[in-house]
Amino acid sequence: MERRMRGNFHVRCEWGEKLEMNSKAYLSIFNMLQETIVQIVKSGSEADGNLFMVGDVKQSIYRFRLAEPMLFLNKYTQFEEEPITNGLKIDLNANFRSREEVLHGTNFIFEQIMGETVGEIVYDEKAGLKPSAPYDEVEMPIELTILYEEQAEAQPEQTETDELELKQLETEEELKKSQQEARYIIKRIRELMDNGATVYDAKEKDPSKRVRPLEYRDIVILMRSMTWSSELVEEFKAAEIPLYAESSKGYFEALEVMVMLNVLNIVDNPYQDIPLASILRAPFVGCNENELALIRLIDRKVPFYEAVKMFVKEERSGLNIATAEKLQRFLYQLDKWRNLARRGSLSDLVWQIYIDTNYYEMVGAMANGKQRQANLRTLHDRALMYEKTSFRGLFRFLRFIDRMKSRGDDLGVAKSIGEKDNVVRLVTIHSSKGLEYPVVFVAGLGRSFNQMDFSNPYLFDQQFGLAVKAIDPDDRIMYTSLPFLAMKEKKILEMKAEEMRVLYVAMTRAKERLILVGSVKNWDKTRATWCESQQIARDAMLPDYLRARAKSYLDWIGPAIARHACFENYSDEPFTAIEHPSKWQVSAISNTTFMHSLKTDEENESIDVLDQEVDEHLLEQLHQRFNTTYPFKESITKKSKTSVSEIKRVENLQREEESDTYFLQTKSTSTYKRPLFLQEKALTATEIGTVVHTVMQHAPKEGFTNEADVQNYLQALVEKKLLTNEEIKVVEPEKVLQFFATSIGQRFVHARQIHREIPFTMSLTDDVGDSQIVQGIIDCLIEDADGKWVLLDYKTDKILPSFSQEQALKDEMEKRYAVQLRIYSQAIESVLNLQVDEKILYLYNAQKELRLN
Repeated sequence: MERRMRGNFHVRCEWGEKLEMNSKAYLSIFNMLQETIVQIVKSGSEADGNLFMVGDVKQSIYRFRLAEPMLFLNKYTQFEEEPITNGLKIDLNANFRSREEVLHGTNFIFEQIMGETVGEIVYDEKAGLKPSAPYDEVEMPIELTILYEEQAEAQPEQTETDELELKQLETEEELKKSQQEARYIIKRIRELMDNGATVYDAKEKDPSKRVRPLEYRDIVILMRSMTWSSELVEEFKAAEIPLYAESSKGYFEALEVMVMLNVLNIVDNPYQDIPLASILRAPFVGCNENELALIRLIDRKVPFYEAVKMFVKEERSGLNIATAEKLQRFLYQLDKWRNLARRGSLSDLVWQIYIDTNYYEMVGAMANGKQRQANLRTLHDRALMYEKTSFRGLFRFLRFIDRMKSRGDDLGVAKSIGEKDNVVRLVTIHSSKGLEYPVVFVAGLGRSFNQMDFSNPYLFDQQFGLAVKAIDPDDRIMYTSLPFLAMKEKKILEMKAEEMRVLYVAMTRAKERLILVGSVKNWDKTRATWCESQQIARDAMLPDYLRARAKSYLDWIGPAIARHACFENYSDEPFTAIEHPSKWQVSAISNTTFMHSLKTDEENESIDVLDQEVDEHLLEQLHQRFNTTYPFKESITKKSKTSVSEIKRVENLQREEESDTYFLQTKSTSTYKRPLFLQEKALTATEIGTVVHTVMQHAPKEGFTNEADVQNYLQALVEKKLLTNEEIKVVEPEKVLQFFATSIGQRFVHARQIHREIPFTMSLTDDVGDSQIVQGIIDCLIEDADGKWVLLDYKTDKILPSFSQEQALKDEMEKRYAVQLRIYSQAIESVLNLQVDEKILYLYNAQKELRLN
């Protein structure tokens, strides 16, 4: 395109004459394509041309759109304050938006973390923010609040059961980080509102009214992404503080939308149990859990829709007449909607359901009702739009919605507020760029940076091109190549420079109050890491390694703040703070302390205990119910899928604890090659068993005549990369040779068919009727010369002298492996339709074969 435009002289001249002044705003977010177009159509040189550029490279946060900050930096370095041959440079560093506390605090952080090597930009005196806005002298320091988990003290005397119960209790009581931060923000907003916080409104014409009380519309919560939006929305709903989150997701998860989609699903096909049950529980039908259970008990085998009709018919004059009448009214409405779906339009059906159920009015009376009604209107509008296409019908519309949900598409919650509505706003940092707010909360500062892009097997760079991971087709493995590693490190530094600019944008959105909130897991460890920066020269930027290793915004903010005088209370050793005009207020709050502070006045007030007689009969009933053991507890805790080895382990566990263990258990097999630092150690019993099974799996049918043949065979396995040189050292050739000299070995040699390493998956039913999917691998299945099918399983267990008697050994092996071989036999008979005639264990180390019953 560049060649075509440059070659078309007439087009270039025409546009050059039309553009008397070519204004290129926000140069910092330009990419190379936009830069090329502008360079082609502009006229004159950079010293006397018609190109005007403006931007702030520190706010270049669109690298994912291929924006190139270096375009700006190159021109900033090239242009001069008194131009002779190059363009004119004018620094606009006077800030007329924010209070000096916000600007000084931002300067304090970025003077220490933003540099050319890590950050791509030199944050010097020219780049620093200069306060120029006319605010009063009220002090409003930047607030940094760290929420952390309180570490439990070690209790050596506790039993394992006590520790598990303690961990379970902690897990149940612990809030998710998103909820914890949301509740802190709610608490801080309430404090500001209750304490009569004010804001300065420069747009007010009357000077006496420019200072006014703080309102919800003055507050914004900024986050890197909207991942936590649903948790924050729910917490603000519970706190009855209006919050608007502009998100592209969440529409199909809204309660009112799910209810209406379930209604449409049963209108299309009432034989859908889950949607039907959910609608019966909806307020416009009004069944409770007990009524649903009664309906199901009518007939457990029929679809729930048939059970509803049977219930209405049988209970119309019975004990549950009220429930039957509710269901009859619902069935009448359902028939009416189904007829309308066949004859009328889809949008008319949706709106008729709203009218018949009064659901639109119901959700309007709920918390955040305005938003809920907007969601229902959006569903009606979507149905109306769908009808304007070539598609028709309720069934196709529902399939269209299902495809959207399966692809992860969403409509985003409907917009129900305007620019002037009095609500707190939750937006991403990118969405806030170019805007300003009196009070800004920046949340989620402890969340790790997103590095998913670096997990791909390839990387692309505008300057260096493509780098891919190396692939070994023989071993079928992928590993990191040197070019890939170098490009990955470059891309990570670029990503962190971008994240640094994102943080800058977030902090500079605040006009008056800036409140930073983040969560860490271990405050003592985090604090100690931050305090390492106190040993660095006071006037120096934080070292490159410290800034480059950051995994979250707090990893930059923390070490910088640790050098400020406000951190003295959190430092274990005295330090000389950096002299700086910025004002900070740092708080570290444990989850226990924070939860205690959230208790309401009603919870803290003592209540009078009313004297009343205790119903002993009711007390006894409650005691019995709470101490009842569920008779089918094993059924609900049993895994739906397991392995043969696991079944064998569970059934033998109790006996193993009570008897002498004569063998080394093989709980799992090694799938991957040992790393180098482990290859120097001797192989474990598990790994030796895997080696032996590999040797027997690939052994030739005709066997071996001498040990030299076995050695040649083992070396062939190494060449095929099935085993390593270290692994074949543990194989004793005489034991392999001895197998073919045994009775089962000879049957192996003369067998009609041999099947090795047979994988299977089957369903087993236990004594109480519960089914479980079992999977396993059968070592070997032989059809011998007489046509008998023999199940052969190799064991590498070490035999203790106490089992020298063959009968004692056989009895013990029966107990140990009967379950395993029984399942193998069932699998062969059910999957392969073959009758197993014999089950034989071959003890490799003892060089014995045992026939099991």
